Amino acid sequence: MEGPENHFKVTIVGCGDAFASGGRFNTCFYLDFGNVHFLVDCGASSLVAMKQHAVPVSKISFILLSHLHGDHFGGIPFFLLDAKNIQKRTEALTIMGPKGTAQKTKELTALLYPGTDFDALGFNVDFQEYESRQKVEIEQLEIEAFSVIHSAESQPHGLRITRNDKVFAYSGDTEWTESLFDISRNADLFICESNYYNPVGPNHLDYRTLVANRGRFTYKRILLNHLGGEMLSRISDLELECAYDGQEITF
Repeated sequence: MEGPENHFKVTIVGCGDAFASGGRFNTCFYLDFGNVHFLVDCGASSLVAMKQHAVPVSKISFILLSHLHGDHFGGIPFFLLDAKNIQKRTEALTIMGPKGTAQKTKELTALLYPGTDFDALGFNVDFQEYESRQKVEIEQLEIEAFSVIHSAESQPHGLRITRNDKVFAYSGDTEWTESLFDISRNADLFICESNYYNPVGPNHLDYRTLVANRGRFTYKRILLNHLGGEMLSRISDLELECAYDGQEITF
């Protein structure tokens, strides 16, 4: 029987693109690893989605960000204000992301809620910023970030999270890059963006390129994320599995 330290449950809080195509929430994943509860990305609509899917918001101890676009980190100010005013949180919260995470989060919070004082939230916010190909340990997890190809100003990264023999991998937002093989190597679950069906332009992946390279990957399971309108219109014909809001995966 697996103990709590080997339990890994992922809830797809949101798997939509920046434009909420198909009515999907912005990208956000809730990971429950037994005694560790955290988010990977927290898009602008994520607090609404968390409450709709009964995610235990008060249990979340840290938020890990892939990059600094609004549909991936824009929900943090709402999370912080909910933690202060509704959850009455006292436990510290860690927010980990690429270079600029602390500054951008504070700027965004000040823009959306002028006068917010981070020193008066009632709990400590600990900002940590990772470097590409640097392994970081937090709450018995090993996290490794990989630079990917997206809007450079957003500091885009794919993420690989390991605990014991369990691996969760996430492409972040990216166009095709060989780094995807390192990110997803032997992963139990690889969540990979596929904004387009056909090759369209820079910054995002397309389904046809993923399928053409499928035999080169070693992941155990893939879920496609960040689907645009064309992908959603073809979803019943796709060979690769697609994520949906509210989906739960345990491994």
